[in-house]
Amino acid sequence: MSVVSSPLARLRQQYTQLPRYQRYIGISALIYLIWTLLLGMLVPYVVQQQAPKQLSQILNREVVLSDVAINPFTLAVSLDNFAIKEADGTPFVGFHQLSFEYQFWRSIFNWGYSVTNIELNTPYAHIKRVISDEPLRFNFSDIIEHLANNNGTEAKAEDDAASAIPHFLFTDLAIVDANLNLIDEVTQGEVTYPSIQLNIAAFDSNTPLSTQLSNEPSSKVNRYDIEFVGRHGGLMQLKGQVQLTPFNVVGDISLQNIHLPQFWTFIADEFQVKLDKGLLDFSTDYQFGFENQHLQATLNNGELDLKQLNVSHQQASIVALDSFAFKGINFDLANKSVVVDTLTTNNLTLNAHLDKTGVDLVPLFMPKQMQKKHAQPPKDEPAAQLATTPSAQTLPWHATLSQIKISDYKVNLKEQLLGDENLWKIGDISLSTGPVNAALTSPIEYQLALNVNQQGTLTSQGAVDPATQKIDSQITMANLALTQFQPYLSLYLNINLEDGLFSTQGQLQADASTNVTYQGALQVKQLLIKDTIKQQPLLKWQTVDINQLTFDKAANQLSIDQVTLSQPFSRILIAEDRSTNFQELMVQRPDTKPASKPEVNSDSAPLALSINNIAFNDGSTFFADNSLTPNFAASIEHLSGNIANLSSSSEQPASVDILGKIDRYAPVSLKGQINPLLAQPFLDLALSFKHVELTSVNPYSGTYAGYYIDKGLLSLDLNYQLENNQLVGDNHLVVDQLQLGKPSDSSLATSLPITLAIALLQDRHGVIDLGLQVSGDLDEPSFSFGSIIATAFTNVITKAVTAPFSLLAGLLGSDDELDKVPFNAGESKLPAASQKLLDNLAKGLESRPMLTLSAKGAVDEIADSQALMTQALQQKLAKIAGIEVNTLPANLTPSTYPTSGILSDALKRLYQDELQLSATDVKSQILAEYGEKPLTEDELATRWHIALYNYCHAAQTLSDDALGVLAQQRALSVKTYLVDSANIGAERVFVLDSRVDVDASANQALLTLSAN
Repeated sequence: MSVVSSPLARLRQQYTQLPRYQRYIGISALIYLIWTLLLGMLVPYVVQQQAPKQLSQILNREVVLSDVAINPFTLAVSLDNFAIKEADGTPFVGFHQLSFEYQFWRSIFNWGYSVTNIELNTPYAHIKRVISDEPLRFNFSDIIEHLANNNGTEAKAEDDAASAIPHFLFTDLAIVDANLNLIDEVTQGEVTYPSIQLNIAAFDSNTPLSTQLSNEPSSKVNRYDIEFVGRHGGLMQLKGQVQLTPFNVVGDISLQNIHLPQFWTFIADEFQVKLDKGLLDFSTDYQFGFENQHLQATLNNGELDLKQLNVSHQQASIVALDSFAFKGINFDLANKSVVVDTLTTNNLTLNAHLDKTGVDLVPLFMPKQMQKKHAQPPKDEPAAQLATTPSAQTLPWHATLSQIKISDYKVNLKEQLLGDENLWKIGDISLSTGPVNAALTSPIEYQLALNVNQQGTLTSQGAVDPATQKIDSQITMANLALTQFQPYLSLYLNINLEDGLFSTQGQLQADASTNVTYQGALQVKQLLIKDTIKQQPLLKWQTVDINQLTFDKAANQLSIDQVTLSQPFSRILIAEDRSTNFQELMVQRPDTKPASKPEVNSDSAPLALSINNIAFNDGSTFFADNSLTPNFAASIEHLSGNIANLSSSSEQPASVDILGKIDRYAPVSLKGQINPLLAQPFLDLALSFKHVELTSVNPYSGTYAGYYIDKGLLSLDLNYQLENNQLVGDNHLVVDQLQLGKPSDSSLATSLPITLAIALLQDRHGVIDLGLQVSGDLDEPSFSFGSIIATAFTNVITKAVTAPFSLLAGLLGSDDELDKVPFNAGESKLPAASQKLLDNLAKGLESRPMLTLSAKGAVDEIADSQALMTQALQQKLAKIAGIEVNTLPANLTPSTYPTSGILSDALKRLYQDELQLSATDVKSQILAEYGEKPLTEDELATRWHIALYNYCHAAQTLSDDALGVLAQQRALSVKTYLVDSANIGAERVFVLDSRVDVDASANQALLTLSAN
């Protein structure tokens, strides 16, 4: 003990003997040596050895620190190769080197912690979301859980008052080449920033931002500069200034060419589409902080641009966009306002498919979780009463977009709603608007333009009011090609819409209810429709121009000022089976059920339609009937005229005045009044055809009349009146110089004698002039205009050929039966009355020069036989008496026969000669019959002569051909009179043989007519 203490004692003695300043130097040197040893060697060693162990225990992860160095003189510190590893030993976070220099004296002078030359070199972090049963778990979640468990057992109650931030200062802070790697193992997404730089020249935790802002621009206090460079390119820069108490940061941020597909991978599994390309640019001035314990945030002069965007599905692009940019973004959290100066976007190409299930883009862009919710049936849950919280009464948000500019948009829509797929290319879409606010409380002015398949343009400008759900717009559709709608028409009609341009200009006003009005003009140019069966024009026109129309849906009214049709044309064909080309237009679809008729509200009024004028210019119609042999064809050309004041709500009829020509030369006109729009249509029309060549209707005359026409002109005046569904018609038909040709062999020809009818109807000037009265009831199911006209015409022909003499009598104004010429019994001489009858008949024959007459005699067997027997008796009496027959007393009868003289003697002799009996025996018989009643001589003579006369008359016998001869004589008498007395050509009157098969109908001559 004494040995050890002795050197110490000596040293202590020597030390106390030194001068005082030397003692102080010695103490200082000793302290400095101890400081150097402790800070320069011991502390780094302890930190290097213990820090990883302690951190590993705290974090439950392996922690590595390769080297710690502290310069005790400059207080410069460096930590090398620090790393926290994953549970499997792979890198988690770390850095290559952290170095800084603590400024001891500056800290003293500033009453704070001052550090300079801070450099974090090559730090890295690998953040992962790992696959787990938990909805959200990261590769650091176990660290948080471990820390939470440890703190839970050792936690102590802390004061609610927040501790103040200590004063610290640092200069020249830099993070160099930091690497941040974000990985999502669930979605296989990954984002990497291999180069992150941070520079802060100077920072003072006590320096307020307001002071900084008042300094010169060269001041670098609390200014930061952060830069991120992505693995796929792209640059993110943040510059600004920050204060800690209260927290506030102001600066600007800039994102350039940020590669968006790398972020899409995080949500790609939720969508059916793929983001192939896309860049993001964003820049703004911002301020973020707290004021009076309220969060404040503002953005000024911000710009956001999505560019070079391409979204695909099954390796086919569905959305391609050059740019979608917001400019002038201003955001204020305190005032809850967002103001954007302009939304500018251009060069969008959208490819979509539309069918009965809807637009394919909807399910493609809808998240799969949302689709599952839509697929589930809605649950019946009681409506919950949302409580009104104080936050609900706070100031609402205000957002305004000052202007929208869209240009060069294109939509390629493949539509397959009804049949085959049709491609619609809506291109050159441009849209610009005025201010738009999020509350949609103000009307939005807009201008829109687009084209449809490069075959028609649409422009529109006006205002849309979302609050009242109204639109007021000027619309111009120019030269829309109607051929684009052919695929839809072909589903229902056998037509080819080969040409046609639709245009309209007008003002549209509409709202969410039934109020829709449109005022404007409409044109359809160069329309050409062909039927697909004959491949011939069915309907066409050069122009249909509606100069002004007004449609009001609420009033259920359509008003049109003028409709002008220029060069309209239609083709009407009758096929061999007598079907028309219009009947063949409907497509037969046997595999589809007939559509049920929609229920019609009986209380709803029909559309009120009014048209001031419909004008035709140079129109034409072609008609052909191929059911005839030969085929028939005719055309009506040069149709011009107008229909004025057509209205469904007015009792005043419209006036009709239309002129045209048949086959270029024959005039046709239609004039009168009409209103087909009333519940009970009205018409009073006069249709006139003049000088139509009848040779053009040869197919009809050959088929139905049995003769072709060599010559003739037709003029027809039709006048029809329809009122209360009752039709009355007055038809005036004039046929001039009709000349039939050779007969046809048509099986459809009428059995009526057409030549006779023509001969009866045609006057001596070669004119047939007929009036046909027709009538009908439109309420009759079998009513048709054609049937009533055909019936009336057939009745005239039938009457003419079945009662020709009645027709002639009618023409002469006579009631006589001209086909029967009466004769006195037993005579062939024409009585005076019959001569007069033949005179009237001759007049008729003179007016109908194509008629010929045939006469056949007839007899009354009893009357004519008795008369012939009387004539034979009188001839014998006259011969016996030696006198001429014509000298016999007139009206010689048994009761007037003379009882004395030569005639008395002749009678007695004839009795005795022919009966071989004595005449006196007859007298004796008379006396015997009267017995006791005496007769005077005169009475006896009279009765005696009567008996002799009757016996002689009864004894007369006629030859077998006596009646036939009489009939023949009567026929000859008729011809003789007509030829000799009435001056009728002998070649026109024929005597038929009356002796064979004698007509015993009456003592007359029967006449028949035929055509020459």
